[in-house]
Amino acid sequence: MQFTQIFDNSVSVMVYRDGSSHEFYKGEEGYAKILNGWNELVCDAYDMPAFGVSLDELTRQEMKSGNWVEFVYDGRCEFNEMPFEKLLVKVEEDYAGFNIIRYLSEGGYCGRCFYLQLNDKTMSQFDNVLKDIQF
Repeated sequence: MQFTQIFDNSVSVMVYRDGSSHEFYKGEEGYAKILNGWNELVCDAYDMPAFGVSLDELTRQEMKSGNWVEFVYDGRCEFNEMPFEKLLVKVEEDYAGFNIIRYLSEGGYCGRCFYLQLNDKTMSQFDNVLKDIQF
């Protein structure tokens, strides 16, 4: 399985916008719009070794502002020997590559990250998808 296929296995997507949040569940229109926009964003992306390491307290503080999207799974998953229950991404329209922060219930947003490099695009179109969804 390629890393970009993992997102299709999420059971919900949480969107954080300047401290407010809303969860969209699989089967809902909002979930489908988000996942379609995400898959379009990452369809040509490739995973690379990440330089980033997340610290739970700092990540939670940063999540209070800006746009974030979090893919939630129905249990523990693993890719490249790195387990996760949720995957969190800061959405910035000019990002052409970004860390994907892993969450585990026993440690929170703590530890090594994944990294995706986009191929000749930025997050701007996906950022617009999130801005168009009301909650």
